[in-house]
Amino acid sequence: MYRTILVCFDTPERIDRLLGVALPLAASHGAHLVGLHVTPSVLADLATEISVEYLEATRKSLRETAAAVRSAFEKRAAVSDVSTEWRVEEPTSPDFAKAVTRHALCADLVVVAQSHASEWHGGGLVTDVLFETGRPILFVPREGCFSTIGKRPVVAWNGTRESARAAFDAIPLISGAEKVCVLAIDPHRGSGSEGLAPADDLATALARHGLPVEASVTYSGDISVGDTLLSYLADAGADLLVMGCYGHSRIREMLFGGVTRQILREMTAPVLMSR
Repeated sequence: MYRTILVCFDTPERIDRLLGVALPLAASHGAHLVGLHVTPSVLADLATEISVEYLEATRKSLRETAAAVRSAFEKRAAVSDVSTEWRVEEPTSPDFAKAVTRHALCADLVVVAQSHASEWHGGGLVTDVLFETGRPILFVPREGCFSTIGKRPVVAWNGTRESARAAFDAIPLISGAEKVCVLAIDPHRGSGSEGLAPADDLATALARHGLPVEASVTYSGDISVGDTLLSYLADAGADLLVMGCYGHSRIREMLFGGVTRQILREMTAPVLMSR
């Protein structure tokens, strides 16, 4: 069970979409829901000298946005039975993601909105939060309605540590699944690697948690692995994708090479990522 869920908000417009996912999830887990807004630093991305008046006006605007986000959060949370808490932080440096990371360290699950660059206000959210905290992140797509999540999940599997971490981190989220599909794409490409578990082994392990699991294999053929995965999700009517993320130091390399970046850009269902 997830007991502490952190939801990261940037603008008031995303409140309803994020809480539409996070509040039912917190209710079903009996979790404490923490809403977080980190105000972007006024010093970020400054290429030239600016006046004190400009800095103060910018700070005022950012604080007004923070107040609007809080108001929208508290209004929505007030009509639920979920235990909630509000946090706002003004970082002292331009490193926006580092401020998010500090709060994410003490959460079972982090919920964020999909962004165009898989970053949040210039901070490497995927890199910093996943790499520095080890916490799973649930990305909520910009489009679509997701009243339930985890009833028909697809677990992307390539036999690595990262994909294993994601699969087992997702167990609380998929505990009520009608069917869990463990999907391996082009497994023949990893045939030269020793010690990689096949999809059947993961399916058997997850089934011991009482989950209805089946293993599937598909091949990308003439299209990309990312397109193959997105097509499979659509055909299966999946309401959740579970996948791992890997990288070396600060180099943003993802599962299946560039597949994670494509999924973050084009996701059609919520995506749970772990490292």
